[in-house]
Amino acid sequence: MNNIAKGGFREDLNCYFRSRWEANTARYWNLLKIKWQYEPKEFEFKGIKRGNRFYKPDFYLPETDKYVEVKGWFTPDDKTKIRRFKKYYPEEFAKLHFVIGDPFSNSKANCKILEFLIDELKVSFLKLWSYRIRKKSAYLISNWE
Repeated sequence: MNNIAKGGFREDLNCYFRSRWEANTARYWNLLKIKWQYEPKEFEFKGIKRGNRFYKPDFYLPETDKYVEVKGWFTPDDKTKIRRFKKYYPEEFAKLHFVIGDPFSNSKANCKILEFLIDELKVSFLKLWSYRIRKKSAYLISNWE
């Protein structure tokens, strides 16, 4: 898999991102003139003393009141945070969408992502957005990584 986890400051976006996928997602939304905020809110899991006590969605889209998580895969810690977010903040979880590699891929890794999101968390398939963009189209987006 392509190294998507290259964090760093992106001059063109004037923002630090934890991964290439996050930065490219912001670039795509800029192209479409969709307003976005990067990690604007942190949710605390009150009563949790150890482990994952907070969750911060990658993006918030203020014009549509949606949170967005960009994921190439889920670590056990990621899964715990998302489960707790659903449990502690069900109204906010209902606004959460996911950008994943390709919702239609039948790769083993993709199947695990879909099992977690659709089977376990009961996320609607309509809330799964594809990161996949054809290489020959990526040139339309400045600074695509």
